[in-house]
Order: sequence, then structure tokens, then C-alpha cells
Amino acid sequence: MESFKQTTPDDLLGDLQDGTVQEPATKSQRFGNFIIDYVIAMAVLMAIAFMLGLQQIVLAEYEYQLIFVLLYVGYCFIMEAFANGRTIGKMITKTRVVRYDGQPLSPLTVLGRSFSRIVPFEAFSGLGDAPWHDKWTNTEVIKDKK
Repeated sequence: MESFKQTTPDDLLGDLQDGTVQEPATKSQRFGNFIIDYVIAMAVLMAIAFMLGLQQIVLAEYEYQLIFVLLYVGYCFIMEAFANGRTIGKMITKTRVVRYDGQPLSPLTVLGRSFSRIVPFEAFSGLGDAPWHDKWTNTEVIKDKK
């Protein structure tokens, strides 16, 4: 009689550990993740600026860019670290981040992914096989079966 390993909600990566091959997310899913998360981060930045009255304060262009980059990095870190490798964009497209070796994402790995997005032209690396933030942190975005 065959026995099957049953994963529990607490064991989200259990299917990786039993040798099951995960299906990588498509480029269109990944692009959708980027657009959705970017729009969310931009909306949060505008809401913060409105609440603090910053829309009437003249900041240099680079200051707005710096604030947005830090907000976007923080958003990606918080979401991926505390939502099991998923951002709101990934939840909508039914994808998530996993490590190549099947181990759970560590906060340090997620921080590396988040900060690597600051590298100039990093977003264009997604046009190739794997984006730099995946290569540098040994992670990939997969289709979430749940």
C-alpha cells in the first residue's frame, strides 16, 4: 500500500521536500506581480504624502525617488518575510517565492531580494532567464498550487 505525504498549512514547503517539481511562474505573471506591487507602493507613498502634507512641500526629484525606493524595498521585505514569500501582487497572480534548495525563506534572504531591487536596471534582468534578485539570493518565483 502506498503512503502519501500530506502537507499541513504550517508546512508550506513540504511539497518541495518530497521531490515534487515546482512550476516556475511565467514572465507575464512576474510582470503582473511587479506592476501590481509598484502601483500599491506608489499609492501608499501618495497617501503618506497627503496625510503628512508633503504634497505642498517642494522636494527635489531625487528625494521623492529615494523615499519611494525605500518604501518599495520595505513593502517587498515585509510582505515576502511575513506572508510566506508572497506580496499582494503574488497573491493576486497566485505565485510565491521559494528557495532553490527547498528551505524556508529566511529574513536575510528576503532582505537580500528586497535590496537587490535597488540595483540600476535590475528590473530589466527579468527579461532574461531569471532576474538578478533571484540569482543573487538562490530563489525563484513559482506558481502557488493553493
